[in-house]
Amino acid sequence: MRRACKLGTVNSLLLMTLVGGVAGCPDQTIGPDPSLVHQMRGQSYTDRDWAVVLRDHVRYGLVDYDTLRAKPEALYRYAALISVTGPESTPEQFPGRAQATAYYVNAYNALVLLAVLSQPPNIPTMEDISLPHLEEDYRFVLDGSTVTLNQVERKMLAASGGDVRTLLATSRAAMGTPRLPGEPIRAETLDRQLAAAAADALDLPEILRIDHGTRSILVWQEILRRQNDFIEYWKTQRRVRTVYLFNVLLELASPQQRRALQTAVGYTFRPIAFDRSLNRWERKADRPMVP
Repeated sequence: MRRACKLGTVNSLLLMTLVGGVAGCPDQTIGPDPSLVHQMRGQSYTDRDWAVVLRDHVRYGLVDYDTLRAKPEALYRYAALISVTGPESTPEQFPGRAQATAYYVNAYNALVLLAVLSQPPNIPTMEDISLPHLEEDYRFVLDGSTVTLNQVERKMLAASGGDVRTLLATSRAAMGTPRLPGEPIRAETLDRQLAAAAADALDLPEILRIDHGTRSILVWQEILRRQNDFIEYWKTQRRVRTVYLFNVLLELASPQQRRALQTAVGYTFRPIAFDRSLNRWERKADRPMVP
């Protein structure tokens, strides 16, 4: 017996098509408003609206979903633009690897926000078994095609030549994943921004933590799942034959986290407990408004 998944009310600017599915709720397409798409056709890609989203609704890498729901127009315009522009549909606008990589990182993060907005306002997590699987079940219109987030991730890694730092620059709507960068990823500053995103992610206790009591280095499960990708990328970067995950994380980490890792030489890598709570920013009396 197939069933349709329940989703929250979606702003009229966003067109959502639902196709019923079994557990996991596959085939849920979140598409841009056709009228916005019509306006965007023929326009060149720009991250201007995405910059507005990050400026107005992101604090400390977390998302103020209440204000985003109230004023989603910039996000919806950006979603419409990336639905008709991209390295495949408008290749002349993305002449190099850096341009394509920046596009996919920004698009991934924007599409995640669209998925969250498709759910009720006070949802505590996007990782509940009663909900669609974030990376596999939601479908979006990107670069002229319908894609899942897993497919966007593969395109991102392919465009970047396997640069695993892009994984640490993508936020996946949970506290147990990297934070959102404070500004769009851009081709001209790509290496610096990816280095900063990787260091910032590895500073998070939800991503990397050392347990001296058990002689363990606790890390985000995605890093362990992709440790061969991390190792192969670093072999290519450093042109060496033998690399271990510890060496890769040591080089990607901030100076402070690097010093902490150096006290854990020989420790065993273990998956960190995943914090699935929504990456929601909430105003606190002791926290300033400025990111």
